[in-house]
Amino acid sequence: MTRLQRWLRTGEARWIIAIFVLAVGVRLALVAYVHPSPRDGRYDDSVFYDSAARHLAAGDGYVFDPTVWKAPDGAPIYPGQHDLTATALWPPGYPATLAVVYKLTGDSLWAARLLNALLGALTPVLAFLIARRLFDLTAAAFAGVTLAVLPGHMLYTSVLLTETSFGFLAALVLTICVYFVFGRERANLPLIAGVGALTAFTGYVRGEFLAFGLVLALFLLFQYGRRAALPLAALAFGAAVIVVPWVVRNAVQMGEPIVGTTSFGRALYQGNSATAADGTMLTAASQLGQPYGTGRAQVEVTTNSDYLHLAREWALHHKLQELKLIPIRLYYLFQDDAGGVTAIQGDKPWFGASGADRLSRLSSFTFFGLVALALAGAPFWARRRDLRIWLVFSIVPLYMLLFGVLFVGDPRDHDALYLPLSIFGSVTLAEIWRMTAERRRDVAGGGSVRPAPHAPARGR
Repeated sequence: MTRLQRWLRTGEARWIIAIFVLAVGVRLALVAYVHPSPRDGRYDDSVFYDSAARHLAAGDGYVFDPTVWKAPDGAPIYPGQHDLTATALWPPGYPATLAVVYKLTGDSLWAARLLNALLGALTPVLAFLIARRLFDLTAAAFAGVTLAVLPGHMLYTSVLLTETSFGFLAALVLTICVYFVFGRERANLPLIAGVGALTAFTGYVRGEFLAFGLVLALFLLFQYGRRAALPLAALAFGAAVIVVPWVVRNAVQMGEPIVGTTSFGRALYQGNSATAADGTMLTAASQLGQPYGTGRAQVEVTTNSDYLHLAREWALHHKLQELKLIPIRLYYLFQDDAGGVTAIQGDKPWFGASGADRLSRLSSFTFFGLVALALAGAPFWARRRDLRIWLVFSIVPLYMLLFGVLFVGDPRDHDALYLPLSIFGSVTLAEIWRMTAERRRDVAGGGSVRPAPHAPARGR
């Protein structure tokens, strides 16, 4: 019997297979029924991702195409503009991923959707593996199954947005860290460099995740103390492999060595302005005019710089308002879990109003239920002195800090919390399962959960 055959006979292998089959099955069924197209005239980020990927696959470079943007009535939003121009408004990671798929399949949207289904199904498997290493098989099974059927996580599979790809990559970063980086006496420098590169690439799928590189650096300091210089250098080197080409490209094509995107300033000003309390409305961002349709790289760069200046000045001169905005920003981040439904609907609704409302309520109910489970399980996992547990948990305070202090988000932005919440919520579910299993055994054996009067308690 080979090692693979022996492994397939283990409970761990059976759970991994079952979780993947469940997750991929429900996602394929969802995609078969719900598949909004970025080419149907809608106005959302998927239009850019699809367009940019097609141009990358065709060899045109990372460009903005004004001809793909349409109003609800089909009229062009940027009439008379046809030139492709270099852009840095959106992070390049997801369009680059789609470009590979499009190059191989002739710009097939169904191939892109199948990639979403695959990555979305692998993410619960990674949740299982993380929980298995940190806790036990029971908690791991609950973590994987929970994320496999979590409505909020599932719904993003149907749309060509960054959430599904980002969730998989973030889970992969954490899995590698939990298994091979932290909790080990000796640092594997090539592996840490790989983690740095993977973290940076994930940050170029969703820009805010670039900050997780700083979290990893902090945890490496905790892990190795005075011996952390080489691990930190390896992490920085790996990140630089991804970051430097993007910065150089921007210096050449945009005229400025931009590390992130040219929409960073606008996003920062949305969260730090007189209209920040209105949420992610574009009121604040329209103060200088929108650069999206101009196609001029210099306008992108200049506008980004101007927004950064406005945000900084407003924050410095309105310190009390900044403090008052923190709970407001967090409210927008956690007001519900309807982000997946909103992404599907857009301005070309797929569901009717009642159907969308029911889905939104179901998604929110399960999400906040998972939050409650994770909080209830804190006494079981928070007391453990395992650096890896706190690394996984760090995603939660990181996103609350980013979207409570710097940016104003919406429910789409808390999708990064699905993974840690499913893992820590599984601890509570595992404890409930064990308690009910003990009760079932007692009842099946004719006994009682409580010892009879004057009878000695049963040993445990």
